[in-house]
Amino acid sequence: MKKRIIVFNIITVLFALLILTSSFVALVNVNEIEKTKSLLSSYNKIMILNPNFTEKNLENFKINNVRVRFTLIDKNGNVKFDSSNKDLENHFDREEIIEAIKKDEASITRFSKTEGVNLVYYANKLDDDIIIRSAVPLSTVKVLSLRYFKYYILVIILVLLLSLGLSLKLVRAIIYPIKELETATAKIANGDFNRRAKIHTNDEVGSLAHTFNNMADQLQVRISDSLDKQNKLESILESMESGVIAIDKQEKIMLINPYAKRVFGLNKNIIGKNIGEYIIDYDLIKFIKDTPEIETVEVKILHPFERELRIKKAPIINSIKLPIGTVIAVQDITDIKRLENMRSQFVANVSHELRTPLTSIKGFAETLKYVKEDETKNKFLDIIDKEADRLTRLINDILVLSNIENNNNVLEVEFDPNEVITEAINMVSGQAVLKNTKIEILNNYKGLLVGDRDKFFQLILNLVENAIKYSGEESNVLVKSYNVNDYIYIEVADNGFGIPKEDLPRIFERFYRVDKSRAKGGTGLGLAIVKHIVKIFNGEIYVDSNVGFGTKFTVKIKKIY
Repeated sequence: MKKRIIVFNIITVLFALLILTSSFVALVNVNEIEKTKSLLSSYNKIMILNPNFTEKNLENFKINNVRVRFTLIDKNGNVKFDSSNKDLENHFDREEIIEAIKKDEASITRFSKTEGVNLVYYANKLDDDIIIRSAVPLSTVKVLSLRYFKYYILVIILVLLLSLGLSLKLVRAIIYPIKELETATAKIANGDFNRRAKIHTNDEVGSLAHTFNNMADQLQVRISDSLDKQNKLESILESMESGVIAIDKQEKIMLINPYAKRVFGLNKNIIGKNIGEYIIDYDLIKFIKDTPEIETVEVKILHPFERELRIKKAPIINSIKLPIGTVIAVQDITDIKRLENMRSQFVANVSHELRTPLTSIKGFAETLKYVKEDETKNKFLDIIDKEADRLTRLINDILVLSNIENNNNVLEVEFDPNEVITEAINMVSGQAVLKNTKIEILNNYKGLLVGDRDKFFQLILNLVENAIKYSGEESNVLVKSYNVNDYIYIEVADNGFGIPKEDLPRIFERFYRVDKSRAKGGTGLGLAIVKHIVKIFNGEIYVDSNVGFGTKFTVKIKKIY
């Protein structure tokens, strides 16, 4: 653009200089011709006043060192005298002669057939018979003199240099703001939305810069709004506990949130990829592609690991109400399904556990109708009493577990855990005496706990009862409490039968009992109750057991006092 402006300005100046020079030359030519005519008129008057001039004297009449041609013509056009030619034809038809006869004098510039060049003529009428005419070649009228030619060239060079300087200044005046505008545009295009063009003038370029700055302000506001909305959307999608996948009509992924990536085991960016290449599940892909009338379905996927998913889909509609893709919501219902299964199993287990003692009670009660011997009758009554006690314990444990799970109003009282441990051991001391079991207490904990004292008592009681129940005769049970940093640790250890390693992961499940414990009359809910109470105290419970060497339960609770 810079070169084009300079070239255009120089061409314009040269064109203007050419027009000006041509006009100047034409004006000078006209002026010189008029000046020459004036000289010829003067020469004619001199000739009229001095009619005795000889031909030799006529050589002194010159214009620009060129001799003036004089001619005497009578009223009939006959040439009486001519200073340059001897024999001339009749001149009555010459324009200057005709005009001089009418107006006594005339001047004209025309081509001379006699001389073969353009001449400037001036004619005066002397009397009724004679007309004097003077003439000089038009080429003698010099417009440009050779001695001034170098000055003319110098003027042209100076004009060109001045034009070039003005062009460069004009280019700077035009190009600099445009360059500034171009730099600002490049900065904004590269992400520097705070950059603005500087306004140097109030002309069209300044108006353009002002308009550009206004546009940049509006663009910055809109981009900020868009980025804010995008950040909010990304934050919402990232924090959602549901998967979101958006695909276009070609089944290419437009959006996928982190939760969906985790569900399907995706670790790389798959935006723009076909969904069928990365989510390998026939039922899911078939639901997305081939079942537009169904909006929700539950599927089980096996990769990257087994999950139960609830899938919902809905069309994505653009501003003109046309579908442009599909949005898919993915919800992991594995835990929900597992809880439903646990609930079903719990009901089945409760029914089974309740049916066993009830069947025994009903069977022996019916048998008593036909038994006459007191010894047999008492034996059956003892069995009925034991089964009733078992049924009572089972119902009590179920009620306790239900109360623990459903009671959201946790008591917050301060209590001494060592005192509660002592009370629980005193409660089971009779059972220990019957089995000749020795219980040792090491209360090294210093401080108080805050929470539900009764539930803590139930926790210790269940652990100690289990230690006594599942240990042999003349066994030892150790109950120990101590501090580690800000935590209280409670250990209940026995040297009884122990728990097989394959059973350890399931011992806290409801109604789960290892084979050797089935004969001990347990309900299978004691450790489930223990685990729920530990959760209420925001604690943890660990078990360490070896078959034939005993079992140790460790409870860890953060102390608050």
